[in-house]
Amino acid sequence: MQWKRSALIQEPYFYRSCGIHRPLLRYLGCRTGHPHPFVSSGEPPTARYQPTSPVVGANSTRLVRTPQAYRKLDYHHSRCRSGRDAAAMQRLVDKRRVGLITLNEDVAELEELARSAGYLVVFEIIQRRDRPEPSTFIGKGKLKDLVDFLKGTGVGGILINGDLEPSQHYNLENGLKTECIDRIRLVLNIFTARTSSKESVLQVERARLKYEVPLLKEWIHSAKMGEHPGFLGGGEYAVDVYYDLVKKRMVRIDAELNHISSSSDMRRKQRRRKGAYLISLAGYTNAGKSSLLNVLTDANAFVDSTMFSTLATTTRRIKGTDKGILVTDTIGFFHDLPPFVIESFKNTIEEIYLADLVLLVVDASEEEEEIERKLRASAKVLRPDVKAERIIMVMNKTDLISKEENVDWNRLGALVDHSEMVRTSTVTGAGVDELLRTITERFSYPNKANVSLPSTNQAESLVSDLYDLGEVERVDRDVRIELVVSLRDRDLQKTIDAVERAGGTYRLIGNEPAKTKQQ
Repeated sequence: MQWKRSALIQEPYFYRSCGIHRPLLRYLGCRTGHPHPFVSSGEPPTARYQPTSPVVGANSTRLVRTPQAYRKLDYHHSRCRSGRDAAAMQRLVDKRRVGLITLNEDVAELEELARSAGYLVVFEIIQRRDRPEPSTFIGKGKLKDLVDFLKGTGVGGILINGDLEPSQHYNLENGLKTECIDRIRLVLNIFTARTSSKESVLQVERARLKYEVPLLKEWIHSAKMGEHPGFLGGGEYAVDVYYDLVKKRMVRIDAELNHISSSSDMRRKQRRRKGAYLISLAGYTNAGKSSLLNVLTDANAFVDSTMFSTLATTTRRIKGTDKGILVTDTIGFFHDLPPFVIESFKNTIEEIYLADLVLLVVDASEEEEEIERKLRASAKVLRPDVKAERIIMVMNKTDLISKEENVDWNRLGALVDHSEMVRTSTVTGAGVDELLRTITERFSYPNKANVSLPSTNQAESLVSDLYDLGEVERVDRDVRIELVVSLRDRDLQKTIDAVERAGGTYRLIGNEPAKTKQQ
């Protein structure tokens, strides 16, 4: 077979869902149990599931939830113009029916991830092990039982409650003849479905490429072993062709992200020059950050109960005050995300590190052990870049807490260094006024001054700047411009210098006698 490199270069399209070059997979002969192991399907159409008889698993398999066998979907004739359309839609829906394999009973978070990704978990299998099997994640005996068990379920994939090594991924998919999705890939699938801005699309694509390069290397190496000895015999030639495409794409992505980062830095500097304070909403995914943004700023940010509903940053001005205080909603934290995912979203996470104040939002309605786990995950991201004096812990969703619950808030608060704790509910509005008062007190204007300026263009420009930098209480324009302004500590010295350059005088009320500089 002759190598057609030009055909690959002329078609450099990467699937949005996975980033894998499909013609390259075909050419390299990556023939496995199913035709496109890295391509995830789209969202299922609206349909009604009709459960019939339960499916019985192997004797060695413990079913956490009884699976159901489903009849064919009852589609409306107006939605399906032909039998081919109905069959195609049926295959899409079947693709979203999955099983779940776990080594322990801690599956609540993975179930929530599956729901957020649009999967329907029809059965769960647990095999108690201290650590995963190095080659297949589960034991080889369990893998053999699972092959027979899956024949009667008709599921479109298997969710793995853990992080698969490339060799484990290949052995599982090649043995089970179905798609296997580990925890990180499930998170990336959700990211892919939720991207909206250009920055988030590039960040997700970068993370997917980083994740899938070692997987594809294992697939190509293992699938070609023994098929084409010599020139194409599982060597580096086939892998390097894909690496070349990935590296070129990664360089373009990094260049675009750097350009976006530079633009963000410029906007941030402009806001600071105008005297604005920056607040970032941080916290574990699905803690209610977007809901809090809407309450604090009257924004219209998208709110959903699923995980990772926010990937792109949203910045709005806080309501109820004339102070220039901006609040930014950021991506949610997650337990044990690999470094390459965090690195891909560094532009978004930088909004937290560079903020003047961080509101750490916590879902207070959860169990105390779950709150502790999520706080520890949040602390790993915040430390050591965000100091305690810059963190206010916001215990959100207090309307869902029953009076009988006895939560040790002091102990939980000690898990993350913070300066204050406020309890809120975005549904009832409880605690919101207290939070707003706490924020405005942080950004108060303690330095009041009488300023006298000559009637010049330079002085008029300075008056405009003072409206942005502080709170102007009174302005009188006669022979000279007389005003009273309150300033923050960080803006005091540069305002004094500007007044002197404009040929004016100032007097700090109750602190310092007037100073004058002649015109």
